[in-house]
Amino acid sequence: MPQLTAAAALQIGLLISALPAQYILSRWSGSDSTQRIRASRRLINSWNRFKNSYLNVQAWKDWLKEWSLKARSTQHEDPPGESPAMEVFLLNENDGYFADSPEPRSPRPLSVKYRVGQVFKHRQDGYIGVIVGWDEKARAPEEWLNQRYPSDVEILKNIPHYKVLIHTNDGRNAETAYVSELDMVILTGVQVYHPLLVYYFSMFDGEQYIMMPWLMQIYPHD
Repeated sequence: MPQLTAAAALQIGLLISALPAQYILSRWSGSDSTQRIRASRRLINSWNRFKNSYLNVQAWKDWLKEWSLKARSTQHEDPPGESPAMEVFLLNENDGYFADSPEPRSPRPLSVKYRVGQVFKHRQDGYIGVIVGWDEKARAPEEWLNQRYPSDVEILKNIPHYKVLIHTNDGRNAETAYVSELDMVILTGVQVYHPLLVYYFSMFDGEQYIMMPWLMQIYPHD
């Protein structure tokens, strides 16, 4: 008798689960056909994100590689000016400034409009980048806030701010930034390049970047 392979077992399991899954989906999404289509798309997108983040072996390898590089950089920091991107990344990390706090953002505030993994264009400066973190209100040293917003600090510090990786064609000029929500316009179908990108994301799904497992734990609802 031929042996049942893992792939065949998985296919059989999916076929067996198709009927109850369809029933649950119909009960959950309502009777309207438009609602069912939207619910199906949400379910498929959720599954793809889970699969690409948690079931992707290469994604875990990339994350472990980047994590080890980050750990070594913390212990043996490069001379000033040699690695500006990593210096900005490590700046005030222990204080949780610039969306570096490891505390999970749950529940997700309604006031935060954009999500981790979305690509944007800066309204004034014109550069593009990708969101890697956010704070419901600006979390930064007072000196930074006063310098960044000399006239409107009391207003602008109370709106969402996002930590971003700025697109670069030259890895030596890689930069991060902390950007007000008012300065951002979301783009779809646009990719960016940054040497730290693989630390945060496993892939680009055609619309936005998919978070690595460690980042998804901090932003579970994005």
